[in-house]
Amino acid sequence: MAKLLVQESTGVREFELVDNEIQLGRELDNSLRLADPSISRHHAVIRRTDSGYEVQDLQSSNGVLVNGTRVQTATLQDGDRVTLGQIQMTFVDPAAVQSFATTVVAAGEPVNPLGTMRMDANEMAKIQAMQPSAALPAPPPPPPLPVAPPVVALPEAQATSRNPVGEPRPFTYAAVTPDNPAPSFIRPYLPPVPDDARPTGERGDFVTRLLAHLIDVAILIVPFIALWIIQVILIGVLVRIMGPAVLALGCIFGLLQFAIGIGSLFFWVWCWIKFGATPGKKIMKLRVVPEGDPNGRIDVSMAVLRVLGHILNFGIGYLLILGEDRKGLQDILSKTIVIKVDR
Repeated sequence: MAKLLVQESTGVREFELVDNEIQLGRELDNSLRLADPSISRHHAVIRRTDSGYEVQDLQSSNGVLVNGTRVQTATLQDGDRVTLGQIQMTFVDPAAVQSFATTVVAAGEPVNPLGTMRMDANEMAKIQAMQPSAALPAPPPPPPLPVAPPVVALPEAQATSRNPVGEPRPFTYAAVTPDNPAPSFIRPYLPPVPDDARPTGERGDFVTRLLAHLIDVAILIVPFIALWIIQVILIGVLVRIMGPAVLALGCIFGLLQFAIGIGSLFFWVWCWIKFGATPGKKIMKLRVVPEGDPNGRIDVSMAVLRVLGHILNFGIGYLLILGEDRKGLQDILSKTIVIKVDR
């Protein structure tokens, strides 16, 4: 009988596929309940067909993978690896293996799964009687082990690897960091390129994403406040000297603040495309990825649509993250999702 070998933290659980249709999901009404946050309430279904078994994705959040490839519907073969969220399973169908062996025998071909050598009857009799037919040649002697060259002490003048007191200098490895095109002062707050973080199988929740957004906005507000303070001080001092002409200085500061706002939008877009995360999302262990590709990066069109979604949110579109799909208006427009990573 076909069965699933489900890998769990406590070991491997066997689940026999007795029914013609087996529901898999997080809810209690499923035939096989998988109590994991990466599993949807009704994640997938496995059906028995005339030719065997097939698995179908029920529009789950994290999808169904067969042997590492995401599928909507796929026929299962014996030994296939099925991944639902963070749950790994192996499909086992002994009937399929037996059917294959029967077909081979019926075709007149010998079944030789272990590579057994066919021997002559006389040779077999000699072996069983402990009478070897011929003496085996002695194995060649093993090659001699290489001899390490003698250690020659260096003169004192050449002992450059020692410190003034004569002790060996400690050997240190050079730090090798992935390529990161960001300026040095902001690299610690952005993921490396390529990103070594791994998805946890869970989408970013409302609170985590809100905190990440507030961090990014705070970074933007700091230069605005600094410019505003400088503007107030300068105008207060120069208004008595320059009179109405000081209003031109206010216009200049207004243009600077506008430039900072536009530059911040371009900075966010660049971070999404290159790193998959702004500083706030990096700190909160989040990544912006295309739907169905948790290790991918979004392109320019997706990033622009995300910016448009943020502009059109008006607070209400952001509350959509509280839904089961955890997708705000910016995610829906750009066909992207925000996932959690391990670091």
